[in-house]
Amino acid sequence: MTRILRIKLGVDGAMTVLFLLSLGHAFTGNFPHEILGTALAVCFITHNALNAGWYKSLFKGKYTPLRAVLTGVNLLLLLAMLGLCVSGILLSRDVFAFLQLGGPWTARQLHTFFAYWSLVLMGIHVGLNGGLIRAHLPTLRPGWSRFWQGACWLFALYGVYAFFHRTVAQYLFLKILFMRGRAGTSATDFFVQHLAIFFMLAFLTDRAVRFFNRPKHVNGETKHA
Repeated sequence: MTRILRIKLGVDGAMTVLFLLSLGHAFTGNFPHEILGTALAVCFITHNALNAGWYKSLFKGKYTPLRAVLTGVNLLLLLAMLGLCVSGILLSRDVFAFLQLGGPWTARQLHTFFAYWSLVLMGIHVGLNGGLIRAHLPTLRPGWSRFWQGACWLFALYGVYAFFHRTVAQYLFLKILFMRGRAGTSATDFFVQHLAIFFMLAFLTDRAVRFFNRPKHVNGETKHA
């Protein structure tokens, strides 16, 4: 693994952790939330700088169905993250309080909207790049591989449950305008459920990509979709 790849993976890992932690405003309080959000924005900018070559290649080469989907998801994720950052700055009462922007109620509504779309699109983005991620994971022995696959499916199923339990779809379509907690929900439950949602989206997207790219047998010849 090259040094630049290790840096990219480190930035991406940090960005994922910071994003999930920043969702828990009700548990962290405002000042830590803004610190986490600012660190997330720095990681997001760094991620895009490290992957600047992707933007340069947008109008080059042939677009396969997978590339078209990946490009669309990436651009939507870019817009969602930009919206999240801008609305966060508008709402800031600590880190960017010196700007005295006094965020309107609309910014609060959009901040939650962009947060959940970012969660969904980040999960799908990771899943679409699953092949690159797996290429740098250690190879497991057959027994452990089956155990790992089973554990992944179980956690993904829990993610499906968490998606509906946390009413994520209502946030995505502005049915709920502000992030709300659930009575009796602990910080551990909140973060594990959102991690499960993220993992479920990544895992199922990766499985879908692998399904559609599976080898097909045509007239006795093996061809890839």
